[in-house]
Amino acid sequence: MTRAVNESSLLEANEPGAEHGSPHPLAWRGLVEGFYGAPWSHDDRVRWFEFASGSGLDRYLYAPKDDPWHRELWREPYPADRLAALGDLCSEAERRGVRFVYTIAPGLSMRYDEDAEHEALAAKCTQLLGAGIRSFALLFDDVPMDEPEAFGRAHGETAARLEAGFLRPAGIDEPLLVCPTDYAGLGRTPYRTGLDATLPEDALVLWTGADIVVGAVTADDIVRARESYGRDLVLWDNFPVNDFDRSRVFLGPLTDRHRAPGLVGIVSNPMVEAAPSRFALSTVAEWAADPDEYDAQDASARAYERVTGGAPGLRALVQACSSWPPSAPRWPALSDAVAEGRYHDAEALLTRLAQTSADGVDKDLAAQLEPWVDAAQASGSAGAMACRVLAFDGDPAEFASLDDLLKARRTMEGEFADVVRDDVLGLLDDAIVLLGGEPSHPHTPRGAAVSIYSGPNPAPGDRELAEFLRGSGMHVHFGHDEAADLVIVTRAASEDLIVEASRLSIPVLAWGHLVPLGLASASLVPLSVDRIEIVDPRHPAASAMAGEVVVYRGRSKLTVCVPGEGAHVVAREPQSGDAAITITPRGAALADGKPAPAARGTFYLAADGFAPWLVTESTRALLYATIGALLDAEDA
Repeated sequence: MTRAVNESSLLEANEPGAEHGSPHPLAWRGLVEGFYGAPWSHDDRVRWFEFASGSGLDRYLYAPKDDPWHRELWREPYPADRLAALGDLCSEAERRGVRFVYTIAPGLSMRYDEDAEHEALAAKCTQLLGAGIRSFALLFDDVPMDEPEAFGRAHGETAARLEAGFLRPAGIDEPLLVCPTDYAGLGRTPYRTGLDATLPEDALVLWTGADIVVGAVTADDIVRARESYGRDLVLWDNFPVNDFDRSRVFLGPLTDRHRAPGLVGIVSNPMVEAAPSRFALSTVAEWAADPDEYDAQDASARAYERVTGGAPGLRALVQACSSWPPSAPRWPALSDAVAEGRYHDAEALLTRLAQTSADGVDKDLAAQLEPWVDAAQASGSAGAMACRVLAFDGDPAEFASLDDLLKARRTMEGEFADVVRDDVLGLLDDAIVLLGGEPSHPHTPRGAAVSIYSGPNPAPGDRELAEFLRGSGMHVHFGHDEAADLVIVTRAASEDLIVEASRLSIPVLAWGHLVPLGLASASLVPLSVDRIEIVDPRHPAASAMAGEVVVYRGRSKLTVCVPGEGAHVVAREPQSGDAAITITPRGAALADGKPAPAARGTFYLAADGFAPWLVTESTRALLYATIGALLDAEDA
């Protein structure tokens, strides 16, 4: 069992102590480069191998989403230069004692009933074997499936044929690692039933926990998941990955992870920023080395010393960015001090944050953390100023003018990198009000309670949506919630939920069932589109974008509609001119002629929803802005 992190540990830590011994390690311990966004560079990867060689994370799963030959072009042989680069990367890893595991993901287009497809898969792996790669994994994550049990059976059979037709004849006798499409959750599903029927008995299944991104993995979770797949598990831990919220970094230790029979390993999905990922990955290594004796506080202190060499300037930043899961309070020591009115204590914490510096750390760490170092300095300075105003018994204007506070607030709202931004904005607003100013009302949904109306077993896109919203500071619930500020209706919502949503007196955003909801007189789904056109760039839902915007990573389905007379069209599909994003204020006419009982909106996502393999950063920004615009329209 892990222990909680002491709030002052990183601010007070000194020597790292002895390296943590490990009599009971997991058999599989490593990293999976499986995030969405800019991949690690060759140098990032080699430096990780150097770092990992002393940590015990001795496997590296190559799964970058930007490599087309790994996923979209899985049938195609690698060009000679790319093959040589992969062979060199494998050699760099093996030379440092790290096993290089090539993952191949054919699920987007594979025709499972054709022998030629299985032959193409084996041929592709044979090419990689010639480059020196001798470990392979098969990924079916984040792909659509119409018939779950049939797809599970097909995926298991594909793994069995690859093992019998390529791995064993090549002299590779290790168990095949497989990531299923249904990779999150605990119970038996039709997909898992089909997979269990055909998957090799010795195969290992990659599993992310009870959900895609989790705060805890319990022994009961492991036992139930192991039973549901019928195979031993390797935890694909989406920690400390930050591809769902690029404004944040997660620098704290692994917490609340447990072991149980059936869990044989862990691979951690890191951040886009390679060097800062080492803070968290060092603690993953300690947990994997001995889960039963792991101490998060001690591991965190040792990680800081190892990553920074003991340079003190990043301690407060690491502490402020140590919370997990993403929906947890950012810096509990700060939020507790503010909630209890201990503004002098809060000021002391923020003053330390303002002194953040990357002096004395290696150049990669300093360069990759630079936006968050700058944000920490800005947040610390602004927050400390606000605390001085709020703590003073006399005239608070002696410590800051209203203009000083307003300027600090504008600076904070314009920062991309997020270091306790919401906490500091709250302090600034309180101080501004104390000096006679008006609090801010930004178009932001942070803190809002959002209900997602989906199906009984939410699809990957809907689960990713929930994690994105949580990571953006919202409180998320699947299904009806009396406390909700806004409801999102996806294509998987039941008829009962659709009827309920149509009557709600709170904002509703939908990309499914637009006609039954009264939001459109007609709804269409163009089949091969990757962009929309912003026609009102000044509208808050446009997120300051204009003209054509690429919203998908490749051509896919787009939901467009003919909205009601009262709808304001923010974006259209470029070819047809049909509406892609709309906002209808409370009381305005819906497509069915009725007045909107509250603000209503439509968004262009389709059958795959918010699938992480599909949506771009622009879609993330537009969805966030549209939710904010709906909430703001309701308050107007």
